[in-house]
Amino acid sequence: MKISVIVPIYNVEKYLRRCINSIISQSYNNLQIILVDDGSSDNCGRICDIYAAQDARIQVIHKKNGGLSDARNAGLELANGEWISFVDSDDWIEPDMYSDLLQNAKKYGAQISVGGVNDEVIQDGAIKIVKSTFRGVQEIECLGPVDAMRRHLLGSWAAWDKIYRREIFTGIRFPVGEINEDEPIMLELLSRCAKITYTNKVYYHYIQRVQSITTSLFSEKKLVWPKHCRDNLTFVQEKYPELKLIAAARYRSSILWALREIALSGEDYTVQRQELLKQLREYYSLFRNAPFEYYTDRIRLMLLRWLPFCCFKALIRGRSK
Repeated sequence: MKISVIVPIYNVEKYLRRCINSIISQSYNNLQIILVDDGSSDNCGRICDIYAAQDARIQVIHKKNGGLSDARNAGLELANGEWISFVDSDDWIEPDMYSDLLQNAKKYGAQISVGGVNDEVIQDGAIKIVKSTFRGVQEIECLGPVDAMRRHLLGSWAAWDKIYRREIFTGIRFPVGEINEDEPIMLELLSRCAKITYTNKVYYHYIQRVQSITTSLFSEKKLVWPKHCRDNLTFVQEKYPELKLIAAARYRSSILWALREIALSGEDYTVQRQELLKQLREYYSLFRNAPFEYYTDRIRLMLLRWLPFCCFKALIRGRSK
């Protein structure tokens, strides 16, 4: 079975060779490697072409810059493997990732197979592991779609630590022009599966760079996260009501996070702030009954419900000093 590996690439010349080398060195050979040069202004496009000339499994797409989602979608259009995988171009994977994840999928008849992840930060030239995902998982677990959705509502939404049967992407594409692009589609993908496998073995190394789109300073674009969480809450309320409170807790966390970031930003964001406060009041009874991971979230919810935002802002900014 062929795995189509889609790599969206934009101005990551420093990291790109390590990423591509980790893919072409996989112990599982039957790969279609799709390198999507998303309008890079550095030497990424040239590097892709050099690798393609050396390895017949590699296909290169050169396109106008459209963002991560648009690049992934371009790769999906070209993919012809029975399985799909995504690797971000500043990350890298272990040599047995695809052989092991495919073996797990075959063993249980799963449509998605998920591996462990190390979140890593480059500090003073050295790599520091910040977090490992699925450390608490048994060596291999197989879940149905509801339990898998519960796990993802409580944790990671990333697209890149998995292999997927290609057919579950039929009619589904990443939302173009948005960050947190994995979250809007993951529940729909999981709902199309009969089984999903997980392993605690780390295969994927997620590198956090200081200036990456996920670690950059707060901006209006990041306010899309509450929208995605609200859409997910609507999805589970309609189709999986047993997950309603967990989805509500995630939605609540996204609103509290956004309001805290607005308070700390020093910018106005009046329209966005008012809309978030409106959502908080609209869903307050549901938010109050949803599980709290942190006691501080319970306090913030009550403060925002009963006090003017200026008081909340003063408290948040005072505690951050």
